[in-house]
Amino acid sequence: MSTTIELERVTKRPEYLAIAGTRRKWVTPSFIVQALPAKTTPAPESENSVEAVPLPRIGFTVSKKVGNAVKRNRARRRLKEAARIAFSKYASVGWAYVVVGRPAAVSYDFEKMQADMRWALAKLASGADLKPSRSVKNKAASGEKTVNRGNA
Repeated sequence: MSTTIELERVTKRPEYLAIAGTRRKWVTPSFIVQALPAKTTPAPESENSVEAVPLPRIGFTVSKKVGNAVKRNRARRRLKEAARIAFSKYASVGWAYVVVGRPAAVSYDFEKMQADMRWALAKLASGADLKPSRSVKNKAASGEKTVNRGNA
């Protein structure tokens, strides 16, 4: 059985913007998970220093596109509960996440929502959301070479 960890909340607008600015995300039918990876800093060499492991942080947002206040609150409550279950076991330590609710979150199957959250966390942690740029991929696939056509 995997251990559960506590979650901290993302509360300030600059934190939300920093997480969105990384452009790391995984899209599902009922929500989008945006992620900010933990900073990789080497551990201190000293045995006496005990450094606290940063907990995963999570924030939620559901816009008016989802519906009126009743629908937005229902979607937010469902996302928070699914996240409480999935993130406490599967979130990467030190990462920050924002869960953006989509209109389907209001009536989406709850078991499927939990499975989608686990899947999104696994894909973000493995780097599956990091794609090479489209122009590089197309050039590599077609075998094109870059030709310098200067004035000479």
